[in-house]
Amino acid sequence: MRNLIFQLLKILPLTVALMAPTYADSIKGLSTYKGAWFDIQYPSNFKVRPSLKSSSSVSGYDSAFFTSPDGTVEFYVFSPQWNGDPIEDIAIDPEEEVYETQKQEEKNGKKVCWVTISAKDKAYTRSYMDVEDTTSNTRLVFGIKYHNQKAYDKYKPAYLKFKGSLKQYAD
Repeated sequence: MRNLIFQLLKILPLTVALMAPTYADSIKGLSTYKGAWFDIQYPSNFKVRPSLKSSSSVSGYDSAFFTSPDGTVEFYVFSPQWNGDPIEDIAIDPEEEVYETQKQEEKNGKKVCWVTISAKDKAYTRSYMDVEDTTSNTRLVFGIKYHNQKAYDKYKPAYLKFKGSLKQYAD
């Protein structure tokens, strides 16, 4: 009996870890952000900061940042009507940041670039996926900025839901 209890105590932390809820499991609700040419869902308790005004609409924005309540994670989306340039939002600051990884791939008229940038003082890491379609002349960028791996792991499921909820519009 004592041996059985000892074995159960050894696997209990693993069982608890596997059953631990993620942030996505605890989201009370989602809100919808309406950009000039897109809608996207984000956790209701995140703070929204619209960024680049639309280049093809008199109202609305082509990009926005969404910050977690604890400030450890920030989601990003750039989704203009047509192609555009998100550089004002996501350019590297060479005095404060360094490139960690860069990968580029071209296939079927689409250029996909993945970039990871870290603060030199290790305060945060940010990663982007930039998809430029030269055939349809469109561009889409998703990004996530996080203070550490624990924050990334906590919010990753919510980030994946965020990315999957994007609805883009045209004329």
